[in-house]
Amino acid sequence: MGRTADGAWAETWTPPTYTVDQHGKVVGAVNDRTPNNWGRWGELDERGTVNFITPQMVADAAALVRTGRAISCAIPLDSQGPVHPSRPGLMHFYGYTGADHVAGSVLGRRTRTQATDDYLLMPLQGSTQWDGLAHIGSGDMLYNGFWIGNVQAYDGARRCSVHQLKDRLVGRGVLLDLPGHQGVDRLRPGHGITPEQLDACAQAQGVEIRTGDILLVRTGHVPWFYALKDKSKFWAAGAPGVAMSTVEWFHAREIAALAMDNVAVEVEPFEDASGTSYPVHNRLIRDLGLTLGEIWWLEELAEACAEEDRWEFLLSAAPLNVTNASGSPLNPLAVL
Repeated sequence: MGRTADGAWAETWTPPTYTVDQHGKVVGAVNDRTPNNWGRWGELDERGTVNFITPQMVADAAALVRTGRAISCAIPLDSQGPVHPSRPGLMHFYGYTGADHVAGSVLGRRTRTQATDDYLLMPLQGSTQWDGLAHIGSGDMLYNGFWIGNVQAYDGARRCSVHQLKDRLVGRGVLLDLPGHQGVDRLRPGHGITPEQLDACAQAQGVEIRTGDILLVRTGHVPWFYALKDKSKFWAAGAPGVAMSTVEWFHAREIAALAMDNVAVEVEPFEDASGTSYPVHNRLIRDLGLTLGEIWWLEELAEACAEEDRWEFLLSAAPLNVTNASGSPLNPLAVL
């Protein structure tokens, strides 16, 4: 029915005991989980680790372009993609079509022109996407101590919205191809990616992870979805993804964002089956302020990087400028 004041679920309901100030922050909030980035860029910061990216870093990333080859890291935006079962699928339909004009519809007679027009209905996190900092909370708090009640059905995410990153996620991209490094076609479901595996892959590829990087990690998991005839196997099997031990690794390397070719970044089944769902999400988004990318397509990029034997590139990956949104689809472009 409800919850206790400390957030546990119960058959009764007890109001929370905290208060919220004029900035939408929980008064006296302290994050006792370490590492965390609360307050690192100011008490009212809502952008998190993208603050690591400086204009000079963007200029340096532009200098990485040698051939001008642009590679999309997005899956097709259609109804056939691996949308999480908790979300409805994408719907693409036309308001008017060429057939309407050929048939002599009223619209064609009124506009005196021939044109087509179409629409999408979809979850903003139902394709290649960014999870914004309003997406995950714990203890009634989002990143930096903002109250989770700032995200409302009426006007959306009034704090930590992804639209604040509309001009920030451009810079040096780095790809770590774990299946390529390990000599397999894909990582298997339940494979927890460790800091040691990330370090070994980076060393083998001869690439350094630096402050402000947008890190892409290939697992081969999303391509497996498209290869399966029975898609239920994909959802029942779990997924490869980063283990909880990587949280300190990401924090120490000061990456700006993390994107992967799986559905939820972290390993599934979760490492602690008795704990909260999506525990790595909770630590990375809520505590570090790290924007997470999911359902990216990294196959062509991995092939191109292997061909050229370089794993760094200019990456343009801005979210859509959707006001007060918890996430956003995008078409990320890596330019070599």
